[in-house]
Amino acid sequence: MEQRAESAGIRFTPGRTHRSSSILSLEAAEFVADHHEDCAGAFHRNVFKAYFEDLEDIGQVDTLVRLGEETGLPGDELRQALEDGVYRRQVEEAVEGARLAGVRSVPTFIFDEQYAIVGAQEYETFQAVMKELGREPRAEGERA
Repeated sequence: MEQRAESAGIRFTPGRTHRSSSILSLEAAEFVADHHEDCAGAFHRNVFKAYFEDLEDIGQVDTLVRLGEETGLPGDELRQALEDGVYRRQVEEAVEGARLAGVRSVPTFIFDEQYAIVGAQEYETFQAVMKELGREPRAEGERA
């Protein structure tokens, strides 16, 4: 896994002593999608880096607000949304839906509610599923 990640420019820092709950970070992601979609990619990369490289606790409001501000998000609005639980029910329903669909590990990618790719896989695996679904897969490295 670490070799695959490194080849993609992702670094995992060893030595984690705690696991964060990702619920608040998922709520923050919903806030970004609703209000600042243009920042979504950068925000996700910042959260990923904070957790896997910098060993930060992404289950803390202060951490997520700081990461949001570093991404260009309005920290006060993000903090308010997280503290008020604006997206909590939406996230809880999505997590429960994934559980009911049989998702037991992360990452799991579900396509058209009929195909699932579990775990870190080669890009060719994703291309094969897209072809099976009759869709033209993007070229490797191409973004939406």
